[in-house]
Amino acid sequence: MPSQILRSPRQYVAAMLLAILSFLTRGGTPVKYVPNFAEDRWSVVRDFVVGAVAEAATSIAQPADRLIVVAAPFVDWVVNVNGYPTKTAVVFHPVIVRRYITRTDVTWSDTTRRTYRSALMRMSEILVGEVPLEFAPTTPQNTAAPYDDLDLHLLESWATGQSTAARRRSAGVTLALCTGAGLKANELLQVRRRDITIDTDGILVTVASTGRAVPLLARFEALLLDSITDVAAEDWVFGSAKRIKHGISTLTTFLYDTDRGNEPDPVTTRMRNTWLITHLIARTDMRALMTAAGVTKFEHLDQLVAHVPALDAASYRRQLRAEVTR
Repeated sequence: MPSQILRSPRQYVAAMLLAILSFLTRGGTPVKYVPNFAEDRWSVVRDFVVGAVAEAATSIAQPADRLIVVAAPFVDWVVNVNGYPTKTAVVFHPVIVRRYITRTDVTWSDTTRRTYRSALMRMSEILVGEVPLEFAPTTPQNTAAPYDDLDLHLLESWATGQSTAARRRSAGVTLALCTGAGLKANELLQVRRRDITIDTDGILVTVASTGRAVPLLARFEALLLDSITDVAAEDWVFGSAKRIKHGISTLTTFLYDTDRGNEPDPVTTRMRNTWLITHLIARTDMRALMTAAGVTKFEHLDQLVAHVPALDAASYRRQLRAEVTR
């Protein structure tokens, strides 16, 4: 007689997967999972990994034998390398997943990081559920300096790696609209889905308070589209669709409370500065840039220009000698 009655199809499937995976990972058949780390370390986490994969695989559209390839090295890193206990709520906590995905001691490609992030965050949602995330930064950062390319990759991972769909949406639109369209914090809070239009020339974001339309940088188009997929035309894109409060504190509190690992702090002023400097480096027409930025003069332009790479001597002479075509 079994010691426990399986009350649902999901429990039955999980039990079957657990039995099959336990058999395969112990070498019961020629088709088995072979860890890419030491066998003695695998023996420590094997049962835990098998159990977690069997439970999660019932809700994830991915075969268990593929899921274990991602989960096993992750659990090994958490337990054997970092010394955390084999407790589901600890190992698969979103913060731990974020730290793993943003590791700098590995040479994973962007595609690999996205694959790992997707699988592990889905496992976290299933095994742990929604959890309060308190992971504040411990060191001050320059809030004016632009983000470099590595920072942006980490922030993209931060945005898409939050623990709930609502958090992922708000983080995604914050990064996309502030870094991809230069919106200020108060402008971001006023954007509805209807203010974002898509056509063959890309994405255009209309700032309701000024009426100006800003083309989104191509890099952030996919992130924004993914973030607003399920947002109705009249709903706000940031925060609760029906929220009443629009104060900056709403955004500040959200950014402070988001799950952060090794990423730089998500700061909207740095995001806007990054957008401005991106256009300065690209030599965007100054009048067009001022129109898109919603300014009549650039304050602190000297601080922005300081982050634009200087021309070499030949390029300097060639550009300043060139005749302007009117």
